[in-house]
Amino acid sequence: MSKRSVLLILLAPFLLNLAASFAMYSLVPREMWVTDYQEAIKTLYSYIWSYQSAFMILVQVSFGLALLGRVELSYDLRRSDAPLIVALVLLSEALFFVEYPLLPVNGTRWFSDVMRRIPVWAKYMNALLAPFTAGVFEEVIWRGFGIENLRKFMSDSRAVAVQAIAFALWHVSPLHIPFVFVIGLAYGLAYLRRGSLGPLIVAHVVTDLVGFSYFLLS
Repeated sequence: MSKRSVLLILLAPFLLNLAASFAMYSLVPREMWVTDYQEAIKTLYSYIWSYQSAFMILVQVSFGLALLGRVELSYDLRRSDAPLIVALVLLSEALFFVEYPLLPVNGTRWFSDVMRRIPVWAKYMNALLAPFTAGVFEEVIWRGFGIENLRKFMSDSRAVAVQAIAFALWHVSPLHIPFVFVIGLAYGLAYLRRGSLGPLIVAHVVTDLVGFSYFLLS
């Protein structure tokens, strides 16, 4: 597989998600952006956390399953991985804690309004399904397939940086991208050191279960 093919595969989910973002934006009536901007933002987020989240799960699973046989990966998990898992979870949650006040929907009242617009099926999907599809297949796509193939064309450090960029872009939101980039770097370096996706998958799932719990707690 050529370098261009690898890069295209790593960036393809971002391009699909970007198209989905424009689709969600188009669902919000244009006049609402002029007459009531806050209402438009709430409506947009309700669409993103419902329909776009479902689309992201579909992309994760489709790409993850398609790439599983393209590279030999280890999923070994040991007791000694506990400190690494805890460190990755704490780093991710700390970054999200810093990011949250910067989000357009960050007040208790705003957040409650958005949550009331989200269908029950979407709340359960985000809280109970998305953490596992993301935790497993995002690690397969970017850390496993990405790093292992990029290492054939560049240094390890550059491979980690490139996959982190592609992983961050996949999340589309300009505000969210820098935080996810740091997480992508940390997970990439952890993968290089450990050589297994096992602890990364556990850390990713735990992080998202904690982070997405607000869909049910709300």
